[in-house]
This record gives sequence, C-alpha cells and structure tokens, in this order.
Amino acid sequence: MADMNCPYCGADQEANHDDGAGYAEDVLHEHWCRACDKRFVFETFISLSYEAKKADCLNDAPHSWLATKTYPPQYRRMRCSGCGEERQPTAEESAALDIPERAQAQHKGPAS
Repeated sequence: MADMNCPYCGADQEANHDDGAGYAEDVLHEHWCRACDKRFVFETFISLSYEAKKADCLNDAPHSWLATKTYPPQYRRMRCSGCGEERQPTAEESAALDIPERAQAQHKGPAS
C-alpha cells in the first residue's frame, strides 16, 4: 500500500523512513518521484486509534488464565485473556502444563 501519490503524475510513492526520516509532524519533507522525475513535499500526520473490548474479569468475573508461549518453557507465565494481567503459574498449573522448574542460580563467591 502506497504512503501517498505524486501530486504531479499520481504515481504511488513510499515515504523514506530510514533513520526516522519523514516522521516529524509540522515539517515539509522533500520527496522525489521516480516516475515523472519531479520533486514535491509532503507533511506527516500521525493518527492514533483505539479499540475497546470487554474485560469481564475487571467487573467481578473470574480471570481466564492461559499459559504464555514462552521459550524456554520454565519461564512461562499465566496471562488473563480478558485484561492481560500476568502472574507466575501455581504449582498445580505448572504440573498440569508440564512446565519444568527453573534452575536455581548458583552464586559463586569471591575467588580465593
């Protein structure tokens, strides 16, 4: 999908965003059309959109916990599919999901 069209010939154009170029708002960015060999300017307008969804668990319903698909599996967490809250799996969940225990970190003392 093209970012814009050339104002001279209508050819599809892609804005060059290398190293963050072309993202600044309230700035005229210069662009060259390969199709008609003309230069033009463009402005950037950044738009945010939001999508609401129900989170019944935030309104007294129970959380719907699912295991994350994490690798290695001993670092899996439980995430609520409704609100996104995360927590460590319980011992029962770890056993049911066959999640291996994490290896204990070995602390080495100072060299003697």
